[in-house]
Amino acid sequence: MKENLIALQATLERELAEVEAKIPNVLERFKTGAQIADRAEEELKQLVLGAAFESKEDEIHFFKYIQPSILSKKIYYSQLFRIEADRPKNIREDYKKFLDQELQRITMFFEVHNALYLYFRGGSADKDEQYFLRNSHYNNEYPVDLDGMLDTRFCTVTSFKLAELIALEEVSSYLSLRLDQLYGLPRNMAYKPKLKWTDSKTDLVELVYALYCTGSFNNGVADLKQIFEWLENSLDIDFNNAYSHFRDIRMRKKEMATFLTRLKDSLLRRIEEMEEEPKK
Repeated sequence: MKENLIALQATLERELAEVEAKIPNVLERFKTGAQIADRAEEELKQLVLGAAFESKEDEIHFFKYIQPSILSKKIYYSQLFRIEADRPKNIREDYKKFLDQELQRITMFFEVHNALYLYFRGGSADKDEQYFLRNSHYNNEYPVDLDGMLDTRFCTVTSFKLAELIALEEVSSYLSLRLDQLYGLPRNMAYKPKLKWTDSKTDLVELVYALYCTGSFNNGVADLKQIFEWLENSLDIDFNNAYSHFRDIRMRKKEMATFLTRLKDSLLRRIEEMEEEPKK
């Protein structure tokens, strides 16, 4: 079965790459991508239902990596087709509001399933048998709101949710890019910033979120998108998907706000040094 799975994944990636390269119309592209991914999912289902896994490890690997990866493609293209089909067509501000609402919806989904996201992205494995074996007590008793869509012969509760997380992370990147393309502040190409951020982007995102949460811009009414746009233009930096950097911060095992702690320690150390200077 491994050879068939490898061939199926390779074919899917090749066909989707062709769709992205050859179909300029977004609705047609996303519809075709969803159809291709749907066919791949059906082929995958037949492979699984027609053969037994050789070991628990093989079954875990399939439901943790392979099945969510392929299913996520279907969810990704289906979501993008829905978003582009439903978006406001005429008023730019309505479109911006619509995209912001979609991003907020995705953020809320990640908040609900944050533990699973951190488990997967953090490389944990201690709950694999609970999450990714079809006959586990968790997957047969866990309450889900999937409206009868869950075929427990083909996927587990966790593998389905994991596929959604993988897909929505990509959808989030797409929406952020659309906002950047349509509403990003124009860059003055003749102006070269005198200051350049030399710490990591994750450190800067940590600082931005702290300032946002304390309402430090525009009396607290500035949104994150505005703050990131201002910094991108001021510091000539591209955040790409700032949400992914923030999730990296939340995944830290010991202390989350490491950059803020470093800022505080550096400031207090400098104050102490200044207080000692007159005594020399």
